[in-house]
Amino acid sequence: LVFTRLEAPGWSSPRGAMVKAYLRYEQARAFGVIASPEACPVYADEKGKLVVTAALERLAVWDVRRGVEHQSLIPPARESGLVPAVTKIARAPNSSLVAAGAADGSIRLWNLEDGTSDVLLKGHKSEVTALRFNASGSLLVSGGKDTNVVIWDVVAEMGLCRLRGHKDQVTDAVFVEAAPNTSGSTTKTSASNGARLVTCGKDAAVRVWDLDTQHCAQTLAHFGAECWSLDVDPRNARLVVGTADERLHVFSVAGRGGDFGGDGFSENDDDAADGDENDETAVGKRRPGSEDETKARRERDAVSIAEASALLTPMGFVRRADRSRVSTVRFDERGTFLGVQTVGRAVEVYRCRDAREMSKRLKRRAKRRREKRKADKKTEHSDESEEEEGANVLDASDVVDLAAVVRTKSKTRGFAFAPRARLKKRPGVKVVLAVLTDANAVEEWEIAGADDGDGDDDGGSKELAEPTRARALEAAGHRADVRAAALSPNDATLVTCSHKGVKVWDPSSGSCARTIESGYGLCVVFAPGGRHVVVGTKGGALELFDVDAGAFLSGGVPDAHEGAVWGMASLPDGSGFVTASADKTVKFFEWTLAEVEENGDETNETTQSVFTRRELCVSHVKTLQMAEDVLSVSVTPDGKLLSVSLLDNTLKVFFADSLKFFLSLYGHRLPALCHDVSSDSRLLASGGADKNIRVWGLDFGDCHKSLFAHDDSVTCLKFVPKTHYLFSCGKDASVKYWDADKFEPLLTLNGHHAAAWCCAMSARGDFLVTGGHDRAIRVWERTDEPFFVDEEKERRLESLLEEGDGGDDDDDDRVAAAARDAAAAR
Repeated sequence: LVFTRLEAPGWSSPRGAMVKAYLRYEQARAFGVIASPEACPVYADEKGKLVVTAALERLAVWDVRRGVEHQSLIPPARESGLVPAVTKIARAPNSSLVAAGAADGSIRLWNLEDGTSDVLLKGHKSEVTALRFNASGSLLVSGGKDTNVVIWDVVAEMGLCRLRGHKDQVTDAVFVEAAPNTSGSTTKTSASNGARLVTCGKDAAVRVWDLDTQHCAQTLAHFGAECWSLDVDPRNARLVVGTADERLHVFSVAGRGGDFGGDGFSENDDDAADGDENDETAVGKRRPGSEDETKARRERDAVSIAEASALLTPMGFVRRADRSRVSTVRFDERGTFLGVQTVGRAVEVYRCRDAREMSKRLKRRAKRRREKRKADKKTEHSDESEEEEGANVLDASDVVDLAAVVRTKSKTRGFAFAPRARLKKRPGVKVVLAVLTDANAVEEWEIAGADDGDGDDDGGSKELAEPTRARALEAAGHRADVRAAALSPNDATLVTCSHKGVKVWDPSSGSCARTIESGYGLCVVFAPGGRHVVVGTKGGALELFDVDAGAFLSGGVPDAHEGAVWGMASLPDGSGFVTASADKTVKFFEWTLAEVEENGDETNETTQSVFTRRELCVSHVKTLQMAEDVLSVSVTPDGKLLSVSLLDNTLKVFFADSLKFFLSLYGHRLPALCHDVSSDSRLLASGGADKNIRVWGLDFGDCHKSLFAHDDSVTCLKFVPKTHYLFSCGKDASVKYWDADKFEPLLTLNGHHAAAWCCAMSARGDFLVTGGHDRAIRVWERTDEPFFVDEEKERRLESLLEEGDGGDDDDDDRVAAAARDAAAAR
């Protein structure tokens, strides 16, 4: 503690009064999140060795082959403490520039070479839902839930225009070049360089925008379902739209969809481009502001809008194999394959037919029609010409064909095609995909040719073999919520529990040491010495693990309880621990050593060596029967009292040695989900589903204070050792710091993006570890920076005023409440 004498002007306290100052806790590191399910991953380099994923508020760059984190891009902290989560990622072609769209509508540009970010673009009022660079990387388009589309100039770091027209969320956007990019010339005066923009949204419409005039030139609304994603092939010849139904719509771009040429552009397009340049040069020679220049500009705008209005021509649709809604549609960098990811467990890979195959299909179709006409004896010339004309028209089924389906164990949330350089070192492999799942993992799948050829797309079979999972990024995080956490006695090891595994971490670096298969862990306690842990599961079992060896020990109790084990507490003397369960019992267990026999190496068939070793195990001692489900349990540090919280909204205190009833604590309107006892065994703090924290005295069981703590249920409470300060976690995703003597909040630590389920306090109180529904594990360290409660209240008020500009009534209520608190403090 730091005490200081405040004599600031306007201070109303008596002269010479001592005001307590506290030391601030700040987030030191966050780990455990491999990839957030909101943003699709992207490859960070042309060799395909690195993958960029969104890890809540930061970007994580992973080495796919080694399975380790290569780089972490952390945005600067904000005054309010909460940094918005990343919702979209886009990488500029052939560049180290990456754009990250956030949930608050901002876009941050990162340089992957040095890991710096100097540009923050703000143009949306809500979450960014679409993000894409153009082919040169000079323009960036963003779409949001606010139905707006914004075009950004990346070089000038400014917005160019805002396009309004969609009636619902913009889901995807892509630039379509009007002419082939030959030399990167910048003779055109407009930043768009004659390009078009195609966007889609949940309003079941696809819109084509002319960027020179900033007008919507074409609207397609015949889909009958929400449009969720679209993409154009590298030749800018065909555009594919994925909708909420089972159809995949294909469009021809500027009449080039049926072109069988190699580059997808005709000579007339080049001539037209040259003509535009000549016209532009001629205009530049005219006197500025002349009538001729104005007339020429209007004519160019009219021609540009007319060309954009006929940009997309429907080619039909193909029915997908998976009937789930489409989430992402992307071509690979050569346009050979098309990937379609759904909200289910599938990523469909379509093969785009080349000109030779499409020509064969047209000839085959014409032959079948001629044979059918001869069979029907219809020889009229008019009918024959019509049928010949129909046989020469390409359909969507002539363009794409389903080649393979990647099916994952968890639901897919995005994917990315690996660069072409990855395939050169993999003979026979045609496609490499990085698939994002909602289980906090990124899997890399490989698809080889059916004939195991040499990997050349121009030779060998066109069929693809069954996809195989080559590698996965999954060791550095839990597959589900982090439900329990515990620190070893020396604070050197952290153990966390989740749905199907226990992970051992180094809290100082955030690296995962090992992973152990287990049941659904709800609570965890270290054994004396810090080498073993016991985990209480949802099935009622007590599982024992050797943390150093990463092994499961047979000394646990599989049928310890008939219901879920909601809480555990170690006995102060280190002899055992106490468990609380939904089967209405509180059980005492003690640590014992049992002899285990092991078979050695067999020297021959008749003799065999047998070794005996001692192994830690758990044995049941006694049981305390309760009338209701027990939600949490705690033992006072002096070992005299045992406290439990019950489903009937009460807490009961017993003598630990005789288990006789001592106190009953009434006051919570809903069950107390957690509680803890201070180091001096004088105070008990409980947090309940009624969002309140109550501070009780253990001498007489009186309630010292009831505090409205969180906006949702309080899930965990921990006292700071040798103090009356405590930390609380809640379902409102916040972590709060309290003074239980003055009954006032000290700090609000914003960092989690979902419910915070558990917390663990270090033995010296110098750091706190929290885990939650967002699968993130955050370490909050105590700093040397002192702060005062009144100044912190004013700081919170100022941050609410800044965030509440133009807000709703809830923001006004929060600002008014903060103002009243600040006035009361004065």
